[in-house]
Amino acid sequence: MTEGRIGHRMRRIARRAEMIFSRYRNPIQPVEFRLALDRVTAGGADILLVHSSLSACGRYVAGANDVIAALAESCNTLAMPTHSYCYPPAPDVLAPLFDARNTSSKVGAITERFWRQPGVERSIHSTHSLAVSGRDARSWCAGHYLHDSPCGEGTPYERLVHSRASVLMLGVTFNAYTFFHTAEFSAASPFAAEMGVRDSLRFLDEGGRTRARISRRQGRSPTRFAEAGLFLERIGLVRREPLGMGFLLFVPDSAKVHDLLLNRLKRCPDFLRDSCKTELA
Repeated sequence: MTEGRIGHRMRRIARRAEMIFSRYRNPIQPVEFRLALDRVTAGGADILLVHSSLSACGRYVAGANDVIAALAESCNTLAMPTHSYCYPPAPDVLAPLFDARNTSSKVGAITERFWRQPGVERSIHSTHSLAVSGRDARSWCAGHYLHDSPCGEGTPYERLVHSRASVLMLGVTFNAYTFFHTAEFSAASPFAAEMGVRDSLRFLDEGGRTRARISRRQGRSPTRFAEAGLFLERIGLVRREPLGMGFLLFVPDSAKVHDLLLNRLKRCPDFLRDSCKTELA
């Protein structure tokens, strides 16, 4: 290993250690989280989709289960993405088999803990599954694998938007806001999916049978999602509340954001991508 590579590795280890120490220096008590959640949501929400990275805010002393309990208390229906990204590893290679009852979520410890709890439903989708608890949980998740895009027309994500779901970004930026992809699909933006890429995804259906489905690969060109989130905050569609060494971002009405994005995307199809020259204003 060269001296430069060793130095880079040591700096990365040092940054990781500092992050761990910062979390322990910033304990978050359950009452602190609940008060921040109540303030940013103005007393709660009906339907709440949560993207999370609690460790970005500090060390939550009561653990992930208490976070989930607090979130469930704040709404009637709680949803979290449980994306597993079971794409084929290469062309002409079988995709991993997705099993909604066993395949792990790759989008955070809270989501992994959530979908495994009793009474939580999980949609069947090899790359972008969704877990839901509370009112109408099963109906939200139904038929996800029947659609040819992960987050577009007919999927649970589009149905959440049309139902004016609220969204909480817990310690994460709008880089994690799945509804940006939903807007691109709704606007028929060519950036919604990778051009010409169709994946044969494998999964177990409701009866435990192995099935395959062709799905469009979600677009991966560089985005300006985080900057778009700041723009939405500037115009009053997003609320912010500090928590520990991080923050909560709250979208009261995802449909209002969606409608604004559709308008922009129809005029500028790459509005949410780095290639766009139009200002976020």
